[in-house]
Amino acid sequence: MVAHDFDMEEVMEIEHNFGKGSKKPVDDNAPKRNLSAFFLWANKMRPTVMKKHQGSSMAIVGKELANLWKKASSNEKAPYEKKAATDKKAYQSKLEKYQKTGHYKKHQMRMLAWKIHATKKPFHKDENAPKRSLSAYMLYAGSVRAQVVKENPDMKVTEVMKEQSAMWKVLGDSDRQKWVNKADAEKKKYSTKLDRYMKTADYQKYVEERDAYKAEMKAKRNKLMGIKKRARTPTKAKNSPKSPSKKKAKRRSARRSRTPKASKSRSVSRRRRSAKAPKSPKRKSRKRRAEKRKSGASKRRSRTPKASKSRSKSRSKSRSKSRRSSTSRSRSAKRRSASRSKSRRRSSKKTSE
Repeated sequence: MVAHDFDMEEVMEIEHNFGKGSKKPVDDNAPKRNLSAFFLWANKMRPTVMKKHQGSSMAIVGKELANLWKKASSNEKAPYEKKAATDKKAYQSKLEKYQKTGHYKKHQMRMLAWKIHATKKPFHKDENAPKRSLSAYMLYAGSVRAQVVKENPDMKVTEVMKEQSAMWKVLGDSDRQKWVNKADAEKKKYSTKLDRYMKTADYQKYVEERDAYKAEMKAKRNKLMGIKKRARTPTKAKNSPKSPSKKKAKRRSARRSRTPKASKSRSVSRRRRSAKAPKSPKRKSRKRRAEKRKSGASKRRSRTPKASKSRSKSRSKSRSKSRRSSTSRSRSAKRRSASRSKSRRRSSKKTSE
């Protein structure tokens, strides 16, 4: 069965339950596989061979049986081969029926989880690498272990370890500091050895083998889980000619960066202010003046080929000042109208009283 036939969340839950030394799951509900012609013959001949080779191991008995099977004639093998063929047909018919049951599907799910778990097995340790230094507690425990075992010969290993930890806790600060200093010195030695080793060819070879193993296990795991690798688009060379559309896009972005637009929030706020504020009669005259100024400026530009930067700056400043003054006037007009309406309400209240 394929990975997409199962719920992968359930599969990953089963995989999480597998321990460090977990074994391959066995299907107890499956029909037993039929024996081959050789094993049918070997079961009959094994007692006679074991009598000839008394006291010998099973490996020697197995080799002897294999040699006798090779020497046997086709007439001797024929009945066993015939029985093996009939047994095989019966096994296949039972297996086809069993593959339609729920027990088979559950077992296949467990097998998939176990295969995924097998891909997470870590790479073997580097045998040539220097041994890691011991901690202060481990150095103290190694020095005390012989004494504890001598005094208590009937103690188990776990009980000895408990006794060592109790003795370490009772130690004073001065006695413990000795072991701490010793551990620090051992750690420095280990680090210098490790730095030297990391520059050697043996370490480089180990790293290459480890990386290759990890890549292989990752590819297997992705295949089992049904994860397909995305095909990356090939990157173009730096010196390759760029398309005209990309060039146009770059020019547009450059123009936008030169002349930054005002934010939407400012434009919205200005619209609201203009909608709320009453239009003053003076504003129309200002617009006319601005139009006249623009027409005059256009005539001047037609006379002179290039206008100076200083004039354009002064004009923009004057425009911004006029806009600010108009907004301030509209605000003051609002305040006046609000104060007048309040005073009218107060006067109406007094008259009613």
